[in-house]
Amino acid sequence: MADTEDSVATQRQLANPPLREALIDFQLADELPVKFAEDFEKQTISGLERKQQIRAGKFEIKIGPPHEALKKSEELLGWRYESPDGSRVVQLRRNGMTYSILRDYKGWPEIRDAARRVWEFYLGYLPGSVTVTRAAVRYINVLEFPPSVELNDYLTAAPQIPQGLPQTLENFLQRIVIPYQSNIHAIITQALEPAAQPGTRVILDIDVFAQLTVQGKSPALWNLVDSFRAIKNAIFFASITEAALERYA
Repeated sequence: MADTEDSVATQRQLANPPLREALIDFQLADELPVKFAEDFEKQTISGLERKQQIRAGKFEIKIGPPHEALKKSEELLGWRYESPDGSRVVQLRRNGMTYSILRDYKGWPEIRDAARRVWEFYLGYLPGSVTVTRAAVRYINVLEFPPSVELNDYLTAAPQIPQGLPQTLENFLQRIVIPYQSNIHAIITQALEPAAQPGTRVILDIDVFAQLTVQGKSPALWNLVDSFRAIKNAIFFASITEAALERYA
């Protein structure tokens, strides 16, 4: 078993990050009217030529004589834009925006700057100002280890099986929420994922977010997002050992 205090990973830029998805997400205080989404039907985003609707279903239940009635409807919520290779995805919705990178991640400046350009594009179609009430940066990492490993050698907060029980772990799911300053929280989720080939695959999902009230055009929004990145990095490297990074450094 590794000595966790001596082997915590050092923060640095990785040559091959174990990233499944990185995203920046904003949610609005008030949902915009359907017409806002309809106005995007003919709008394009350079580099994100693949496009499809995002639709939302609504259910209305009326209880009373003579019978209970159920009414179902569906309306346009927004649009999903995707790069030709599927590596970049944007959701422009009536309740917010999400910018995602699914592979070929090149670093924080790329996702921040790309998300900011799309956000400014989004704001350009608004009749007035909007208020953001939730901002988030989320990184979903997939760490590959050899089969039948001692997880304590790779994770600094691996699950522990009580003494006296069989010391074989088939699966686990661990979720903790950590409060930071200024209403910022981080949700850290660790889980085993089935691997197609012999080996051990661990999900390390880091979701840093804040419940807030900030104008959509305010520079404070992007200052906040940059602060999320520092928290995300601190959590990632504090959660793993140097041994976990051997194939990613």
